[in-house]
Amino acid sequence: MSAFDYVESGEVDGRRCGRLHLGSSLTVAEAAELRLALMAALEDCAVLTLDAAEVGEVDVAGLQGLCAVHRTGVARGRQVLVTGLDVGPWPEILRLAGLRRHEACPLSNDRKNCLWL
Repeated sequence: MSAFDYVESGEVDGRRCGRLHLGSSLTVAEAAELRLALMAALEDCAVLTLDAAEVGEVDVAGLQGLCAVHRTGVARGRQVLVTGLDVGPWPEILRLAGLRRHEACPLSNDRKNCLWL
């Protein structure tokens, strides 16, 4: 059984939407499974929401996986959003990693479409 649960969540403006629940841990131990789950979910929809609210443990492999799916989504013309970054370990992790931003990274296709804004 996967730690990452994907559900379709309908359509918005004719674009297929989905939500991927990220489970409780995004560490190197889950990196391979995380990558597969992220890419499969991104393949299935145009707007992907990643639900990070239940994540309690994150390392650089988890952060890299989230950045990678965002970059892939941008390259494919898809939108990747993250919810739950204001709870649990996220505020401190994002601060320590220097990922809290006031504008999108240069790789973003939309100055407001950034995981860390």
